[in-house]
Parts: sequence; C-alpha cells; structure tokens
Amino acid sequence: MQKMLIGGHLVGADHWLEVYDPYRGEAIDHVARGTASHVDQAVKLARHGAEQMRQMPLAQRAAILRQTASLLRQEYHSLAALLVQETGKRISEARAEVDRAITLFELGAEACMHPRAYQFPPESFTDGASRFGFWGREPMGIVGVILAFNLPLAHAAQKVAPALAAGNAVILKPSRQAPLTCLRLGLLLYRAGVPPEALSVITGIGEEVGRAMAAEPEIDMLIFTGSREVGQILATLGGAKRIEMELDAMSVLVVTPSADPKAMAELITCCGFTLSGQTPTAIQHVLVHESLADSLLEHLIPMVEALQPGDPLEESTTLAPLINAQALQRVEEWVQEAVQSGAKLLTGGRSQPPFYLPTLLQDVPIELRLYREAVFGPVVLIQPYCTLEEVIERINEFDIDLHVAIYTRELEEAFAFARGVRAISVHINDSPALHLDPIVRRDLQEHHMCFEDMLQRIERMSMPKYVGFGALP
Repeated sequence: MQKMLIGGHLVGADHWLEVYDPYRGEAIDHVARGTASHVDQAVKLARHGAEQMRQMPLAQRAAILRQTASLLRQEYHSLAALLVQETGKRISEARAEVDRAITLFELGAEACMHPRAYQFPPESFTDGASRFGFWGREPMGIVGVILAFNLPLAHAAQKVAPALAAGNAVILKPSRQAPLTCLRLGLLLYRAGVPPEALSVITGIGEEVGRAMAAEPEIDMLIFTGSREVGQILATLGGAKRIEMELDAMSVLVVTPSADPKAMAELITCCGFTLSGQTPTAIQHVLVHESLADSLLEHLIPMVEALQPGDPLEESTTLAPLINAQALQRVEEWVQEAVQSGAKLLTGGRSQPPFYLPTLLQDVPIELRLYREAVFGPVVLIQPYCTLEEVIERINEFDIDLHVAIYTRELEEAFAFARGVRAISVHINDSPALHLDPIVRRDLQEHHMCFEDMLQRIERMSMPKYVGFGALP
C-alpha cells in the first residue's frame, strides 16, 4: 500500500487504486486515491515550499539536482525493474528511461549555473543616459505536473528538474496506470535535499486530481502530457494560468528512391514497435517511393513477424504488452475497422492478450481513425508515393502534431522536405524516435540542443523581472 507524498508527509486516503502488471495482469500494489482536498492540502504546503525554493541559492538547487541524479544511478536496476512491472515495457527500454532521467537531472543542475539575467540598455532612449538596467528571472511559484503512463520517470524528470532549477515548488500527478516510479522519485528528491513542502506526489484518477489541479488558482503553471481531448478540458479549467501541453502526436517516415530498403526495414522494425508503439515517436506511417515498395516489404514483413512477445524482464523479448485491456481493445477495433474498409493486412492484425501482434497495413483509407489519429499500439501503415510534392501534401493534411523523418541521399530533396512539411521535428537520415536530451555538455559556450531545451524549459517556468537603476539626485 503506497501512500501519497504531500509536502513531505505520507498521506493515505479513504479509497485505494490497484496498480497492475500489464504482462501478468496481476495487481502489484495499491496507491491512495487522491481527491481535490489532497490538492488543497498540497497547495497550502507548497506556498511555503515555493518561498523556500525562491530563496535557495542556485548552487544549492544545482547540488540537489546533481544528488538526485546520483541517487537514481544508485537505484538504477531496481528502478528499471519497477518500470517494467508497472508499464510492461521491455527491460532494455526501462534501462534507457532511467538513463534519460539521470541525464535530465544532470542537465538541470548544469543549467542552474547559466546566467539568468541580461543587460537592458536604457541609455538607448533619449532620457535614459543616466540609467542602467537588466532583466532577471523569477520563479513562477507552484508548478503542477500531470503525466501519462508511457515514460513516467523520464517525463517526470523532464518537468521536475527545470521546475526546481527555476526555483518553483512542484505538485506531481502521475498516471493512474504507472504511479509507483514517480512515488519512488519523490522519495529520492526528498533525500537529495528538496524542501519537503516544495514537493508533493498525488496519486489518483485524472478526472478528480488532474481537474482539481487545473482549477486551483494558486497553482501558477500547469504542465500536461496526454490526449488532446483531456488537454482541452484542462485548458478550459485552467483559466488564465500558464499552461504547457504535450498532446497527441505521431511519427511519419519517408523512404525515398535513394534509401536502402533493408536498412529501412530494420529501422521500421525497431522504431515502429518501440514500447509496442505506445509513444508519439514510434513510427506509425511509412511513405515509401513506389519503386522501393515491394523491396521494402520483402525485407520488412519477415523482420516484423520475427518480433517475440514475452516476459518484458527477459532480454530475449522484443515486443512488449500493451498497458491494459482497454488499450488492446482500442487497437483491435481500429485495425478491424481498417480491414473492413478495404485496407490490406500484410501481417499481424490480431490480439494475443496482453499483446497485440505487430501489424503492417497498406491502403488504409484516409478518413479512418487509424490513419488520422495516434493509434498508440504496434501498428504501422505502409503507403507508396510517386513524388516528393505528393508526400509533403499528404503530411500537411494531418491535423495532429507530427515527428517526421526522411532518408535520402539528395541534398536538394532533404531541404525541400524540411522546408515544406509542418511538423514538431524533422529528421534527415535519422530516426524520429531520437530524444533531444541525451548528452551533457560541460562547455556552456557550446550548447547542445538538449541543454538549450533545458534552458528553455527553465525560462518557461519562470517570469521576467526588470531591475533598473537611475542616477542619485
């Protein structure tokens, strides 16, 4: 029985929720079912915690984040095993997630050392010759974070590290399906030195806890990862507070005539079925030039059929289960709808609970959910194309956020694609599954993209503050 962490206190509830192992289908633990009253309790404590964090020197914040990374490293194997238990992901995927969380806390620590102020020249105005000023950054106050199930530890680190680096208090609401790793992270953050009142982890149901967090006026910023439908509800409840959302997205791969079909088949097999497709960076659409379509399928189908469902703790397992029976049913319904509407089933297309067998489909009608929405399952759609202009047009017809990748030896083709498509990210001769936060760079004069992203997150979790000096009379 796992209690919530509210301002450093272990807090139970009147009701409890079971946490299931997706592979075995058995309850592995119970967590408290938080309510709006627990959100109120956390907010009252967070007011004091936010003031403690605001007053805390940057060097101390950095030390806390660095110590958190160290503690995560010490509990590396147990955290990876816990991730497997509550999410069903393969052990190799779980290890990669722990690695990513460690890196994010290290990046947060390093970002604390980056200058937070820049000079503003009042002397540029006619009456400002005797003045001097600069812009600094102030914490938002209380940051609320609502997570999805698929990357609980990595996504918690991605939000909590910059929030603390910016000097905020944090109220974290993990997914109902995967709360255990976040509770463990909360305890490690306390051990690392986070003031108890500055951190709460409230478990429960999104309709209860998440909505209460969105509606709470004293939560200054809300960060949400999840579906567009829920995001729109939270945005309405949030009113004027600052809201940052990572909503439904999917990935598209374009295979041009100059690509190697065998290498592309290997890439699709790896990146199309990562986490059983339960991530926005798992490839869902493959647009392949018609001259390569047959060759690609010749390599791809046997590779996909060789994927082995099994115990995710076993190294030999290459396909993870879906998170729960509802997810399995949704994927099955969408695939059946596509086949009944004329799509060609190349392989898979059936469930083997708790798995959905890896599936390849061709000629899926564009009006179907499977084509237009994120399936969040092990399903890849293959579509031949004739011209690059056609590809760009198809991609730009989607009304969902996209990660896109193209493999080509033609530089002009790569530039035209990058300029033409509307997407969150464009990857040239690289996987759309690439994380943008893998490496720590010690030299602050030569920022890696991941470090820039950490700085941007810290900036979004803080407010500008102008300080000006005039001449004494």
